[in-house]
Amino acid sequence: MPVFDSRNRQGLISPDEGTWQRRRRRPRTKKSYQEDTTIRPSKLAVRLPISIKNLSAAMKIKSSQLISVLFKQGITLTLNDYLEDETTVQLLGHEFTCEIVIDTTEQDRIQITDKLLEQEIKDTDDEKLAIRPPVVTFMGHVDHGKTSLIDAIRKSNRVASEAGDITQHIGAFQCVTSHGPITVLDTPGHEAFSAMRSRGANVTDIVVLVVAGDEGIKDQTVEALKQAKEAKVTLIVAINKSDKENFDTDPIYRGLSDHELIPEQWGGNTIMVNCSAKTGEGLPELLELIALQSEILELKANADFRARGTVLESQVHKGLGNVATLLIQNGTLNVGDAVVFDHYYAKIKTLINDVGQRVQHAGPSTPIEITGMSGLPEAGHEFIVVRTEKEAKQISEMRILEFKAGISDHRRTKQKDQFLENDQVVVNRKSLTLILRADVQGSLEALKQSLLKIETQKIELNIISSSVGEVTESDIQLAKTSNATIIGFHTRIESHAEELMKNMNVAIMMPKVIYEAVDTVKELMVNSLDKVTQEKDKGKLEVKAVFKASRIGRIAGCVVQNASIHRNHKARVIRDGETIWSGNISSLKREKEDVKEVKKGMECGVVLEKFTDIEVGDIIQSFEVTYHEQTL
Repeated sequence: MPVFDSRNRQGLISPDEGTWQRRRRRPRTKKSYQEDTTIRPSKLAVRLPISIKNLSAAMKIKSSQLISVLFKQGITLTLNDYLEDETTVQLLGHEFTCEIVIDTTEQDRIQITDKLLEQEIKDTDDEKLAIRPPVVTFMGHVDHGKTSLIDAIRKSNRVASEAGDITQHIGAFQCVTSHGPITVLDTPGHEAFSAMRSRGANVTDIVVLVVAGDEGIKDQTVEALKQAKEAKVTLIVAINKSDKENFDTDPIYRGLSDHELIPEQWGGNTIMVNCSAKTGEGLPELLELIALQSEILELKANADFRARGTVLESQVHKGLGNVATLLIQNGTLNVGDAVVFDHYYAKIKTLINDVGQRVQHAGPSTPIEITGMSGLPEAGHEFIVVRTEKEAKQISEMRILEFKAGISDHRRTKQKDQFLENDQVVVNRKSLTLILRADVQGSLEALKQSLLKIETQKIELNIISSSVGEVTESDIQLAKTSNATIIGFHTRIESHAEELMKNMNVAIMMPKVIYEAVDTVKELMVNSLDKVTQEKDKGKLEVKAVFKASRIGRIAGCVVQNASIHRNHKARVIRDGETIWSGNISSLKREKEDVKEVKKGMECGVVLEKFTDIEVGDIIQSFEVTYHEQTL
């Protein structure tokens, strides 16, 4: 029934109101498809490596199209992965009718020069070349007298400054002899410094292989010999310690002949000199032979060219900042020059020679210490002078970007490989976390390699940080949060960081010699392993009756069948041939009195700790537990 209200009286209601009406349909409008008017390039120049995202933007197509084409070719990549292969990039361009040319102009700029050092000197006019001092490297086994021989030549006492009388890093300096100046490199003899010896051999002209006449050929002697052969440098053998009574050259001749070094005394071509660092015997002959060999080699360099050479060492010096020892192999280095290392650059602030004096210039074959670097270059990397500091900075930044791109791509690939290895069994191993600090880059390199060579499947060595310099507050805070041990090799702790170290109770080891550092870490690894338990059976009891006590619980009345049972023993309950419980003995009684021991054939009452389900006929086997330390 319709409702009559004021709207009816005013005539505001239409006759059709309240009735259903079909809603009028809106006329359909045809969808307009916008035509793709993107103009794609038919020719393109790109630099490698390039990400798929950047390549698609340059080609003006969707990244998914490139990824799809690569997937059909069996290459699975994502948006941010990098393409390094020239052929792959050009095939992608061909797929979308775009000719892609690889732009190498920036790469050539980063490289600075495509000539090797030897080729650069060879292509120089003879008029510009001048004779340079020979670079002589003393190599050999530890404690065979390399540094002592250099001391005798230089009239210095370098051995006294080395920890444990062992050279910890490369020493570089010039000696003025009666036959002219020579540049000397003293390399470490310990096996851990293999990379440093190799670096010394690669930058040298003449290698003096030092062999102790009372000890003969050792492992590092053979290793140094192989490195000298690989570097293809002139070799002179100095048989040291000729002043000792048990000095004998015949075993050394035989040992060297086994490695294709036939001494001149036996009709061969290898020069061998008997000498003594203590008495000075044979040193004039050794210096004369070095001068003669350098004349035969005709060592030359262009002193008027821009400097180029190799980084021997690098370290963080308190007060000077980043410091590097360089060996100039061609050209002249000046204060104010702009230098490019691997990923770093420098505008030379100071040049310090081997006797600590500041100089303005350093010529070929000169070892020199520099300051003013943007970072700490790794030992063994090449350096080269460029025109301006701005250019050096730009080259350094581009090299860093390329390096990061390569690292990120490598990490993604590694993560994919690990993800695909579904059948790999993951073994939970203990780990020892370390933070390494060393005085110089070479020592840090040697320490890290020595620690990673420790062979064990029981514990994993995790080095979360390694750098050159003193142990800082940030190192201590990192060690606390990561539960790590700090190994400070041949370095110190910052004065204001010592109090923080004590408050945070962080473990810091400060070895002075490389083998002490390795032994320290081995000891830490052993202590981190759980001790191995060994159980040795003692007495055997049979439960004859079970008694209940309100305060004690259930008491097992037993007879000792063999050996004896002690209150300090542990026990296991055996029922129907199976062990149902193992734990401690709470009480051992005999005739209501507590006793320490019950022997074979005697009766006793036994209360087991937190075990009341004892039954007649059960066997109680007592045993002792001993703990043994594991080995790596």
